[in-house]
Amino acid sequence: MRSGWLFGGATLLALALGIGVGLWKAAPGMTEIGKDQIYAANFPDLDGKSQQLSNWRGKVLVLNFWATWCPPCREEIPGFVKVDAAYRGKGVAIIGIALDERDKVADFAKAFGIKYPLLLGGADAYDFAAKLGNTSKGIPFTAIIDRQGNIAYLGVGAVTQKELEHALTPLL
Repeated sequence: MRSGWLFGGATLLALALGIGVGLWKAAPGMTEIGKDQIYAANFPDLDGKSQQLSNWRGKVLVLNFWATWCPPCREEIPGFVKVDAAYRGKGVAIIGIALDERDKVADFAKAFGIKYPLLLGGADAYDFAAKLGNTSKGIPFTAIIDRQGNIAYLGVGAVTQKELEHALTPLL
């Protein structure tokens, strides 16, 4: 009987911690990286060509770290697709940094209608996300960089379309 209570209590604690991490939004000052380091980062695209984040300098840059096997990531992607369609012409660039295999990412992009650039990240992407402020290294993780290269938003957990639009509007 007592072990059942302990197991139940541990399960509730784990659930509460998971929800807390899932809703965590970091303060933009919680970063270990400067503007030059942000723009110097590069990851291969789906064709294997290295893409440096400086390619999008001067735009509001939304970096979304995700994976095809991650349920909250799958939940938020349709909102990112809609925001990309609505805000691309306003100087917003959404970049998906997938922590996954190329073929799975390509199939996922086709199935979900992703038109924004997708880059492939491994351990380097996790380290880059940690320097941006994702010390938990959880995914999905989203960072929004303003046109001047300042971090304007950091968040671990699924971002809704409404939250994303709310974060982007003052930066346009």
